[in-house]
Amino acid sequence: MDGRSLNEIREELERLLLEQTESLKAQTFGGLSEDELRQQDERLNRIREVSADFLSALKKLRC
Repeated sequence: MDGRSLNEIREELERLLLEQTESLKAQTFGGLSEDELRQQDERLNRIREVSADFLSALKKLRC
């Protein structure tokens, strides 16, 4: 985690998940270009990173 608040992390995660959902819908119903597929993969990796930060922040709150 990089010193961001739990709310900031949650907001980024929410934004990324919404973007990923829209991308998956586009892929399902219309297809994606190579660049859009690359962006989708990069976003998925970022979702994993931010999710880990979010869980870490939640654990710190419980202690």
